[in-house]
Amino acid sequence: MKKIYTLFLFGFIVSNVFSQQVLKSPFVAAADKCGFSAEMEKNRVRGFNDAAYEAEMQRLINEFKQLNNFGPPTTIFSVPIIFHVIYDGNTESTIGTGANLTQAIVTAQIQQLNADFANLSGSGYGSATDLGVRFVAAKVDPMGNLLCEPGIVRINWRSQSGWQNPSGLSSMNAVMTHFDNVVKPQSYWDPYRYVNIWLADFSGSGLLGYATFPAMSTLPGLGNSETDQTAGVVVMSGSVGSLSNPGTASPYQYGRTLTHELGHFFGLRHITGDANCGNDYCTDTPPQNALTSGCPAPGTANGCTPSVPKMFENYMDYSNDICLNTFTLNQSESCQVVMLNSPRRKELPSSTTGVSPMLNRIFFKPGQTTVSETASGACPRYKEYPITVGVESTANGNATLSLSKTGSATEITDYTITPSSVTYTNGDATDKVFTLRIYDDAIIESAETIQLAFNISGTGVQQSIACGSANQYTITITDDDFNYSINNTMPTVTLLSENFGITTGSNQVPAGWVTSNAAGTSTTNKWVGNNTGAGTYGFSGNTLHISNGNSTAVTNGTAAMAYSSTATGTDARAVTPLLNAAGLKDISVSLKLVSNGEIDSGTFYDFGLVYYTLNGTNYSVLTVLNNDVYLQGITSSTTLNINLPAGTIGTSNLRLMFRWISDNSVANQPPFAIDDVVVTGKNVTVESQLNHAATENILSTSGSSNFYSSNDGQVIAKLSNPSVSPGCLTATITQAGNTNISLSSTAATYLRSEKVVNISPAIANTTASYNVTLYYTTAELAIWGANFANLKLMKVKNGINLGGLINSADAEVVNAVIDDQRATKGYASFSGDFTGGFSQFLLVYQTSVVPVAILNFDALSNNKNIVLNWSTSIENNNKGFFVERSIDGNQFEPISWINGKMNSNIISHYTYTDNYVEPDVIYYYRLRQKDIDNNEKLSDVRQAKIKG
Repeated sequence: MKKIYTLFLFGFIVSNVFSQQVLKSPFVAAADKCGFSAEMEKNRVRGFNDAAYEAEMQRLINEFKQLNNFGPPTTIFSVPIIFHVIYDGNTESTIGTGANLTQAIVTAQIQQLNADFANLSGSGYGSATDLGVRFVAAKVDPMGNLLCEPGIVRINWRSQSGWQNPSGLSSMNAVMTHFDNVVKPQSYWDPYRYVNIWLADFSGSGLLGYATFPAMSTLPGLGNSETDQTAGVVVMSGSVGSLSNPGTASPYQYGRTLTHELGHFFGLRHITGDANCGNDYCTDTPPQNALTSGCPAPGTANGCTPSVPKMFENYMDYSNDICLNTFTLNQSESCQVVMLNSPRRKELPSSTTGVSPMLNRIFFKPGQTTVSETASGACPRYKEYPITVGVESTANGNATLSLSKTGSATEITDYTITPSSVTYTNGDATDKVFTLRIYDDAIIESAETIQLAFNISGTGVQQSIACGSANQYTITITDDDFNYSINNTMPTVTLLSENFGITTGSNQVPAGWVTSNAAGTSTTNKWVGNNTGAGTYGFSGNTLHISNGNSTAVTNGTAAMAYSSTATGTDARAVTPLLNAAGLKDISVSLKLVSNGEIDSGTFYDFGLVYYTLNGTNYSVLTVLNNDVYLQGITSSTTLNINLPAGTIGTSNLRLMFRWISDNSVANQPPFAIDDVVVTGKNVTVESQLNHAATENILSTSGSSNFYSSNDGQVIAKLSNPSVSPGCLTATITQAGNTNISLSSTAATYLRSEKVVNISPAIANTTASYNVTLYYTTAELAIWGANFANLKLMKVKNGINLGGLINSADAEVVNAVIDDQRATKGYASFSGDFTGGFSQFLLVYQTSVVPVAILNFDALSNNKNIVLNWSTSIENNNKGFFVERSIDGNQFEPISWINGKMNSNIISHYTYTDNYVEPDVIYYYRLRQKDIDNNEKLSDVRQAKIKG
């Protein structure tokens, strides 16, 4: 069988580009991913007799068939299961990091086991049958104490006496020896009450797992397969998972390793019988000449005589997890007989460790703990997540449950939770689901948390004081808003451009690049820089490539583009210099490459990979070709373009890594080689297109919110520190162009920018105050020439025609804070403070001022006097008014002085009473307004008389 060198690649890196793990070597040195053969050899040394065991098994199976009418099992055995989660307290202390698996993935593994053992995983074989075993997470420890995480006990190996780092165990034998002699004896739970499962990261060994084989009786030769201390299963932590919640050990990430090993634990052998077309003692499983790798095509021959299609979908084969789905009737019969007769199996169904001592205990079920506020759809945009509260068994009375909410996130503004409460009645076993709604706002902010806890009214349910973590639920909300760099003259920024030069005669690894081979792996194949062999594969000049050349060739620059097939495990890495993408978006990579290598039966053995890292420790693998991560089968220079994920936006600590993995079998040239590596990011540019718009939900009264066009991502405006939470706002370019246009108001005349930005709320708001920033390109500003520095911001009420006379009460002009970036970045921004809601915004240059805008002026008789009333809507430098009177309408004399408001943008009212008038005489009145510069302006004339 072929050596499996790449089984665990993603167990130590990532399963996708959104998760990160510490990068480790994936190499193994064992021929089998399962330790069953080695376990059975140990049993035989201890006196186990295969023939006698199977003879006794067959006798019992025949009896069972008679009693069971030769059909599927009629008894379903429920067995408690405990997972010993072994982790590194130095690097994996946080649950969910590395081997310190979450309760959610352990729960998913149990669900996958039950689906597989119940024949609910989609088998197409008529012989497929339920094995009659179901697994339930242990609820109590051996002392009867409640397990706050059902089915889980966590063990920091560093705190245990004599324990080694599992990831440092370099062979299958090392793993099995250490676990059987040290780990299991110190940590096992009563095997008559629990199925013991040990989980650890022993990735360096090549082993996925192993199980002990059941004894049948105390008769000689039949009971030498395990002890109380060793009984159970050991599996690699990355293989734990399910189809819906996969682990990390691709292609063995869907939980079928544990299904396979528990098959051994319940008496099943490999489908090959561990021989060429051997006997697995199940007549309904076709013989096979070898265990399967990958996922063969249906109908693939078994390699035996007679030749029939192999049953590679059987869980007791070695196929990739995704194509496993079958246990057969004969396998079910064997399992049932073991459950009825074998020590440490037959006692399990009567164990009560799967029953909680607090049947009405409620707890938060595993769910999303980190969520992004990113959402789509109409504003207000949001995403919803379930928060599920489980009950151990049933409520034993009435109760009402609500959630207390603390944390840095703000309810209503950042999130809502509905309903406000749920109720329980006696016997209620249903999950209670609250809906968490996360709003996608536009505020640039740090990550925020929501911390939930139980408020229980009534006695029908309770929480365990000892299980504080099960009574609390913390969600972290990550922000998706950024202050992108704005640069109209350089939309695209090159962060790295490396062609590796043309110089020959030495190793041309560029300055700042770091090449290495992982510790404990072969250094025969390594990264070098030269042009040897480059032309053969379509390159010109030097490349950075994998070579098996000796040290002299490397130094002389003649190490060829070729790799060795005899080097036992290569893990060669080339890392770029540090790349600063601060303020940039849409980070992308372009390069030329070749990468052939080896794939066999769907499993990759020699291949290239590309990663990014934001801290030099945690690496994320990138999808590169055909929605896959592997670079294999590329034999001539090919250009590859990769868009990096959103997590790289704005980072100042970006590096890329190019990695070559190969085993010691076939070498299909060429290996990984790269050239013309270009990394770019994009600045934001200023929006100038008519009707381009952005809608954002602004739910906070602090911070800044950018409006980036939904059409092309260009910036339109920024809103800061609103006095109220305005909700959904839409910023739109309602007029566009590079010229200026006349604008007249009752207060002054102006030239205005042709470009107008309208900011409109979904719900009318006429009172908000805020700071707004508008952006204009150099082209849009060129028309202003020397008047650029005198530009101001004007706000005009929505619905007002900018082409007509604008009442000064409908407009507000403020001085602008100008950030002039025209010389280097091709734009300028204008910021100002406004009140009175949201409106049309534009730039203006004042050409003349109306000192005072008089709204009305009246003269009215009042018995023995005449009363003058007038109002102004705006006053600029207004010293006051002379009240003038005439008896002929031509010759006016001042009769009084009334002080003005000097400067005002609000309506002001004035009154003067003329007491020196005679009956039946017509008097004429006017106002002479005077400003602080002694400029004067006359009002219209009004007349009045009193009766005699």
